Amino acid sequence: MGILKRKIIEIPVEEVKGIEKLAGKIMSIDVEDIPAKFKKVFEESKDIAYKNFTMKALYESYEIDFMGNDTIRLKNGITLRSKTMAEMFSKSIELSFMIITLYGYDNIEGSIDNMLMEMFLDSWGTAFVECGQTWNIKNIAKGLEEYQLYTTYAFSPGQGEIPMELQLPIFDTLKPDDIGVSINSQYMMHPKKSISGVIGIQTEKDEKAIRPCDICDKKETCPNAYA
Repeated sequence: MGILKRKIIEIPVEEVKGIEKLAGKIMSIDVEDIPAKFKKVFEESKDIAYKNFTMKALYESYEIDFMGNDTIRLKNGITLRSKTMAEMFSKSIELSFMIITLYGYDNIEGSIDNMLMEMFLDSWGTAFVECGQTWNIKNIAKGLEEYQLYTTYAFSPGQGEIPMELQLPIFDTLKPDDIGVSINSQYMMHPKKSISGVIGIQTEKDEKAIRPCDICDKKETCPNAYA
């Protein structure tokens, strides 16, 4: 058993910071000076997003039993085979699996006969769930302070050289049916705007910790890079 017991939480949108700024970056729009031709659709899509989107997070942590060059074995019997993850979590004593999902977007997608509005809502959905993940990690980190424990950044299947197949142990362990999340044979999640991830829990704070964007070959062009 890990220090973080299985927990499902409603992410309070009003507490999540940076959504508008990230949405603007994804749209390639300066939210402090929105071009007149985009201002109306920006504000209308923002209103739709904040009225319809909600988020939940599911997470739990597990003690590490063995750490090798390309293998992490947890005490619950789960084995992760990834050289990248073994390197990222080399100082960790536990791993926490997490899934964050956005509700409301799938119901709206394709229902609006306006391509620009659809694009903006897609950007809002991504910004919500990305910032929701950041909020969740900070919330976990705050709860670990009393134990003098610290978290790493979150790493997800598909980032850098982390194989997508690692979705399977995350899903098999967390069983996210409880929050309505599933994956298909290509490891794609439903609802569409969902994120799975792994964070390490360690006894020392690493000020020079590697971030997910550091291992991504798209960091130079991705609007989400280092967001």
